[in-house]
Amino acid sequence: MTTTIQKWGNSQGIRIPKFLLDEVNWNGNEQLIVSADKDRLIIEKAKPKRKTISKLFADFEGEYIPVEMDWGDPKGAEIW
Repeated sequence: MTTTIQKWGNSQGIRIPKFLLDEVNWNGNEQLIVSADKDRLIIEKAKPKRKTISKLFADFEGEYIPVEMDWGDPKGAEIW
C-alpha cells in the first residue's frame, strides 16, 4: 500500500487505513510510540504506564479486610 505525507497544521501526517488498524487491533485513541531507524518509521502501541490493581498487590501477603470510610458531608454539587 502506498500513501502520501500531508501537511496538517504545523505538522506532517499520514492516514492509516481502518483495515490496517483492525489488523493490529488498534482504535482511534491509542497511545503510540514512534521511533526512527535509518529510513524507517516504527510505530508501536505504548505499554500502559499504570499498573493494574492486581499487579500493584501481587506481592501482598496479608489479608485484605474492607473498611467503610466516612468522607464527611457532601461539598458542592455532588450527587449522593
